[in-house]
Amino acid sequence: MQDRILNKARELMFQTGVKHVTMDDLANQLGISKKTIYQYYKDKDALVCSVVENELANHALFCNQSVLAADNAVHEIFLLMAVIQEMFNRMNPLALFEIEKYYPLAFEKIKKHKEDFIFSMIRANLEKGMKEGLYRKDVDVNILSQYRLETSLIPFNIQVFPPNKFDMLKVNLQIIEHFVYGVATIEGHRLMDTYKLNHTAVK
Repeated sequence: MQDRILNKARELMFQTGVKHVTMDDLANQLGISKKTIYQYYKDKDALVCSVVENELANHALFCNQSVLAADNAVHEIFLLMAVIQEMFNRMNPLALFEIEKYYPLAFEKIKKHKEDFIFSMIRANLEKGMKEGLYRKDVDVNILSQYRLETSLIPFNIQVFPPNKFDMLKVNLQIIEHFVYGVATIEGHRLMDTYKLNHTAVK
């Protein structure tokens, strides 16, 4: 039952927005009483935290799978872009903004995931690419890891990229591409162009 509640909550929150989903909505969708939900989650804050924890665990799993499947550092980035695209396809673009504004405990979990897991992914990718000759040797890993980390949430900043004017997925992918092309060698550029061309051809 707890998994059913969690999965339905995630589905509703990502479709319509986190703030607008009430416990009544969730109970009605599941055909159960609110009392049953409160047996597992003491309030909505606890439920949102669980949804976020579950989503972050899935994100880490998909990222690690991409690293294992990648042929090289540039390919790894391209596979991670596919993970991001899938995430955006099933998530309301305002979800992160709402979590930051209304659910601070859940947002702290996102911040910790960003500062620990995502930072380590970025740093490892840069070091890998430099060893492979796909990223420039003069890249300062400490500076650019931190820089990329801080730009990772910019697409979700509705003050900078209001959703009525910008496609958040496109903004995210453009920022990632800009970063890769900025650190890549000529060979890295060629690989990125090849992966993009092959991806377009498959479509």
